[in-house]
Amino acid sequence: MWTRSLLKENAKQALRGRYWRCFVVCLIVSLLGGGFASYPGVTFEYTVSQRSLESWLSRFPLELLLTLLWVTIIVSVLAILWSIFLSSVLAVGGYRYFMENRQGGSPIDTIFTVFRRPYLNVVKVQFLTTLKILGGCLLLVIPGIYWSFCYVLVPYLLAENPYLTTRRAMELSQQMMDGEKWSYFVLRLSFIGWGLLCLLTFGIGNYFLAPYIQATMAEFYAAMRAKALSAGFSTTEELGGFVRHDSGSF
Repeated sequence: MWTRSLLKENAKQALRGRYWRCFVVCLIVSLLGGGFASYPGVTFEYTVSQRSLESWLSRFPLELLLTLLWVTIIVSVLAILWSIFLSSVLAVGGYRYFMENRQGGSPIDTIFTVFRRPYLNVVKVQFLTTLKILGGCLLLVIPGIYWSFCYVLVPYLLAENPYLTTRRAMELSQQMMDGEKWSYFVLRLSFIGWGLLCLLTFGIGNYFLAPYIQATMAEFYAAMRAKALSAGFSTTEELGGFVRHDSGSF
């Protein structure tokens, strides 16, 4: 039976002597859009009347407005493609790195191993899982939130076995998270104090906090993986473990 204190203590042990390497991994994944480090955004809200908006737009020639519209569309499409084909896959590589790190360290280039075969399967599973969660959020919100907890382990499962089908990855994650959703939520919530302190650094502190969070989440997956094997949800043939790379390489 896992506890928050046990997972965090194990995470600290995994980071001992390897924190800065883990920091570099989190930094790379975050800067490339993998979403490891979360940082607060600043939102400016204001209201404008329809008349003032029309007046502001009328100052620009139609050709310029059409050009800006096309640029916006192109940038949006490129951002979506970047997220689908790079960011989501890179996050899977980051999870694999932290799972290997539990066994005594792993080279930084581990995060890029997921771009090998079967790369497109990882893209497909990540995309369809995200699409289902977003669809639930757009329809009724509650299903999306529920599914986000059900499928939170999908990228970890792909990190361990990138050949899993979408249906199997979702099914296995849902089985592993059965009865664990509230505990997982509380585990994530337990970092809120550190997150508030990071606000004082204008979000920079999140990059230094990320290794601790990711190491803890790796411990959580390890606990859920043990649960799946003991309960018969999966086998060692399907979840073969994380073979550590040569820790002497960078």
